[in-house]
Amino acid sequence: MSRDDVIARLLNALNTGDDLALAAVFKNSVRMVLDTGDETGGVIHGRSLCAARLQSFRHAYDGAFFVEVSVNGAPGLALRLCDGWDVGVLTAGYSLTGQIDRLWLSAAPRKLLPWNRQRFPEL
Repeated sequence: MSRDDVIARLLNALNTGDDLALAAVFKNSVRMVLDTGDETGGVIHGRSLCAARLQSFRHAYDGAFFVEVSVNGAPGLALRLCDGWDVGVLTAGYSLTGQIDRLWLSAAPRKLLPWNRQRFPEL
């Protein structure tokens, strides 16, 4: 299974809120590094905790949705607000079985400025 396919499955599961599909895309031992730029960041371990954290992150922003983007030349996701502003960028690594075994979620506002400058050059 290609990296594009894995990201497409993750995107579909996140945007539809399908908890079973989301769980199926993760290995049991999945690990997510959450970079918020402050003390609320850290590392989350396990399929259910990572899935719940991603869903709660999406629900924290009214009307936000994940879109597929290129992150350092690889497929990834951005959590985008209705006005086009990105509030998070997600990348994933996956195992030979096609399940995601590691995630990196950058939600630090300063680190996301380059993402938003692409769409809002006046920043």
